[in-house]
Amino acid sequence: FSSLGPLLEKHGNGGKGINWNTEDEVKFLGELNHKEGDAGISQGRPKIDTAIDAAEVILSLAPETNGQVAVKAWAALSEFTGIDHSHLALSTAHEAIRFRDIQAQPRKIISSPTWSGLEDDHVSYNAGYTNVHEGIPWRTITGRQQFYQDHPWMQAFGEQLMSYRPPVNTRTIEGVKGKRSNGEIEIVLNWITPHQKWGIHSTYSDNLLMLTLSRGGPIVWLSENDAKSAGIEDNDWIECFNVNGALTARAVVSQRVKDGMVMMYHAQERIVNVPGSETTKTRGGHHNSVTRVVLKPTHMIGGYAQQAYGFNYYGTVGCNRDEFVVVRKMSKVDWLDGSSGDDLPRPLPTDIEEN
Repeated sequence: FSSLGPLLEKHGNGGKGINWNTEDEVKFLGELNHKEGDAGISQGRPKIDTAIDAAEVILSLAPETNGQVAVKAWAALSEFTGIDHSHLALSTAHEAIRFRDIQAQPRKIISSPTWSGLEDDHVSYNAGYTNVHEGIPWRTITGRQQFYQDHPWMQAFGEQLMSYRPPVNTRTIEGVKGKRSNGEIEIVLNWITPHQKWGIHSTYSDNLLMLTLSRGGPIVWLSENDAKSAGIEDNDWIECFNVNGALTARAVVSQRVKDGMVMMYHAQERIVNVPGSETTKTRGGHHNSVTRVVLKPTHMIGGYAQQAYGFNYYGTVGCNRDEFVVVRKMSKVDWLDGSSGDDLPRPLPTDIEEN
């Protein structure tokens, strides 16, 4: 993208079924980022030339970082509920978080109706808080907490009520297991990537406090029995890989992890202490290196309350992480300190390549 399009003035911004006017914010961004001067479709539009420009667009338009927008967003929700929710935003109406603010220090965000918890001085964020204390209906077809999914597609797949589904065999280990041996025992485990142990999503862990609390780099948790079967001890360097990719990390051997699974908390960035992969011969990856997005037919349900499809926003569903990996101890920890240490990745072997 190179500029901010005109539909924000025409239709406004929003999410979760509500929207609000953004003319003031678009005007501000034109003054802040400057406007495109060249003739063409972008003429006169606010520029998005740099990453900072893009960050300022997001910060200016989002209710979480712009108090004026939060006031408008809560007012938009009030029109649906018939309840005045303005008190949740009026105290922060003067706040506006800019890129330089978050560059200087972390900032507490503003309560937004697109989330179900509050960010204020009286209560910690807790999912469903506004539904209970503000009388806001749950985002379901009934407006209440709902367990039975009365939809013909859900019924056809036997998922109208919560039910166990065994892991899907995506066959991503068949092309690599035993193909590039390093002399260590290889075991196959179910790959799990829960929310970060100390944060969520983009929360960085490369600060002194977190580096001291953890092990100063990426870690993967596995059970005592599985570790013993592969000759892995606590704090050993291990590698996890399949045809999707590979990652390197230290092993955390724990009785709290069930046999047959291996767990890596997500959002562990490739910032500190990431050695090279023996499989790819380049820098090790992270939790998403071995996963791929997998869609289920039930994700395609449209126009049905909480099940209506939205790009990247159906929810945290298991099949996106329904994966298996080969786990083994690293025989040689190579930090790739040479000039070619971060060349483009080499492809993993597949059945076709091997044949």
